[in-house]
Amino acid sequence: MKNTLLYSLILLVGLTLGCTGDFGTINKNTNAPTQTNVGSLLPSVIFEPINPHFLLQTWLTDQVMQYVVRRNDNQLDAYDFATGQIYFSGLWRANYAAVRNANDMMATAETLKLPAYVAAGMILKAYYMASLTELFIDVPYADAGKGADNISPAYSNQQAIYAGVIKDLDAANTLLVSTASFTLGGDVLFKGDVMKWKKMANSLRLRYLLRVSNKDVGAVAEIKKMLDNPTTYPIIMSNAEASVYDFSGVIPDASAVSTLLPASLGGVSPSKRLVEFLRTNNDPRLDFFVLKPVNSAGFPNHEGVISGTTREAAQSTNGNSDLNASTLTKRFTENRGLLDYAFITYAEVQFILAEARMKNWIGTGTAKDYYEKGITATFDYWRLTPPTGFFAQPRVAFDGTMAKLMDQKWMSYYMINTLEAWGEQKRTGLPALVPGPLATTITGGKIPTRAFYPTLEQSINGDNYKAASSSIGGDIITAKHWYQN
Repeated sequence: MKNTLLYSLILLVGLTLGCTGDFGTINKNTNAPTQTNVGSLLPSVIFEPINPHFLLQTWLTDQVMQYVVRRNDNQLDAYDFATGQIYFSGLWRANYAAVRNANDMMATAETLKLPAYVAAGMILKAYYMASLTELFIDVPYADAGKGADNISPAYSNQQAIYAGVIKDLDAANTLLVSTASFTLGGDVLFKGDVMKWKKMANSLRLRYLLRVSNKDVGAVAEIKKMLDNPTTYPIIMSNAEASVYDFSGVIPDASAVSTLLPASLGGVSPSKRLVEFLRTNNDPRLDFFVLKPVNSAGFPNHEGVISGTTREAAQSTNGNSDLNASTLTKRFTENRGLLDYAFITYAEVQFILAEARMKNWIGTGTAKDYYEKGITATFDYWRLTPPTGFFAQPRVAFDGTMAKLMDQKWMSYYMINTLEAWGEQKRTGLPALVPGPLATTITGGKIPTRAFYPTLEQSINGDNYKAASSSIGGDIITAKHWYQN
């Protein structure tokens, strides 16, 4: 027995020593991929952050921007943002995961000389980073998306982030030449249509140039240069060209609104502002988005709920909100393929052009024409038609004011991307939202401008979190964005 053990030990040592030179080769997994598969990564970069964006919209920005009131759990409507960490953190995680994947995809695509994938990565990264700075102000940017190579990234200030976003979108437009193509597949957004990616890049660039135009002295000149050179800088010119992810409705390819929220829709009502705005204008979008009260005999018309009240006040609207207040349509939960996610729409582009013409940044077209095209595009998006005489009504007729323009732009974002509506309200102060009665107890009567940083940042990236919080005047929900006047 002892000799057998000794022989076995000698044999084991001999085999080990003899295999040392080839150990790496023998233990190499020949089936493992040697580089990132860009065709496999692109769908995740496009898709994975969409539902976290929808959840943030549904629970936060729909309420802050006074589209809806969640009667039974309206803490965020009353600016108690401490209860919303799950939604803020969810968007933070999803966006940074997408940024990391975009970085990996772009690095490999550059090596393989696949400019379409590089450009798509730049566009999507720019979009997700712009969303992050819109929600939090200063965030990790230059050091972000490096995975284990940097688990405690420094934060960049908002001015630098927007400068990088605008620069990347310009570079993406340049990369998307006619010979670029998505040869390895994966384009679940535009099915390989490179021109639509190009138009997305330029349309988003217009959005962000407009967003920073109050503070960036070169932004207006860039907007003018782009719009004066449509061949070099093509933009979205129809709903068919809009940057919209089309959900099939088959899980998991369905919106969070349709799959996670049906049970709570009974406790959600349109705000009083939304109802009055649409009802005054004889606007068919009211019946499209909103159901009349159950008690139609006592309350035959749409009834909105005041934003920012106590839960008890919201629940007792007209005596009993369950019976006497309007509720949201169930069409998007009953048809899971009906609600899609918009990165940027044709309507938004037309409203950008309207503002640019109003301010004489461009000399072509009329502001009135762009404004009416923006409204019409919103109706068309939902397959609705403006009624006869709609544009002549006092609250719709174009009068050359930013207030009128921004009211309709505000309405165009509903159910599409209300985070951007929040950004535009911060930039312009319009629409002139009136804070709810509870606002005085939390924000001193101010409309919130941002969300709290994720609590996890305080523990895993504490020093950088503290520096960023100090830079913006504290981790508070009324901190001023760099681009705000």
